[in-house]
Amino acid sequence: MTDIHGFGANEMTTPRVLVLILCFVLGQTVPHWLSAQEMVSEEESEAAEHMHDHLTYITTIKAFIIMGRLEGIRQPANWLATHETLPSLPSNYEPFVEFMRSSARQVEKSEDLETAAAAVSLMAQNCGNCHRASHVDVEFGYDTLPAQWSDSETHMQRHQWAMDRLWEGLIGPSDAAWTRGTSALSEEPLHAADLSASVTVRETRELENIAREVHELGAAGVGLTSQNDRSQVYGRILGLCADCHTRVGRGPGQ
Repeated sequence: MTDIHGFGANEMTTPRVLVLILCFVLGQTVPHWLSAQEMVSEEESEAAEHMHDHLTYITTIKAFIIMGRLEGIRQPANWLATHETLPSLPSNYEPFVEFMRSSARQVEKSEDLETAAAAVSLMAQNCGNCHRASHVDVEFGYDTLPAQWSDSETHMQRHQWAMDRLWEGLIGPSDAAWTRGTSALSEEPLHAADLSASVTVRETRELENIAREVHELGAAGVGLTSQNDRSQVYGRILGLCADCHTRVGRGPGQ
């Protein structure tokens, strides 16, 4: 598989390459902003490209968290916290950029996946708040929810699909995406006995508790309209996903 852990100490993969890697590893839907041709000015085109780069690195952090790789989040978080913004960036973007930098610093200093998950969820919320305040419409091309079967692989594919929709619900922000995600997560949770991984009786109970909590949070998220409430739900679910993947020794694309 393609390994996104290959961030060198002195070299960062370019944003465009990261987008392609993340699409391959996580099946991530790439959002569509107005294209450069549709923009009314060159400055707006530059701003849109700059925001694309922000999303690339935020999504990279999310990918590492999902896979349970805390060490992978440091460099993309540092880029978000320290890079220079465009001189032409509209002044009304400044509060959102500063919030993003503050959240990125929280991610970079995180000592556990749960803390990192909460911080990156705030970053996604901030993206959505900025889009709403700036009257930017973000469109998503939804793929089909994987069919429901009893095997763990298909169940995890449905989890991944649902988490992608919750993510889009935050960064859009998109009520339709959020509704799709929470509805999918409200279904019957996976039983640890269905996992292909070899686990002890104690681990079975722990994994089933995680699975139950994920679906309870999904159900609790149905109908939420506040970005802050949605961010809290998403951050908790993301942290649980990372915990589960760490315990079983594998995650998406692994």
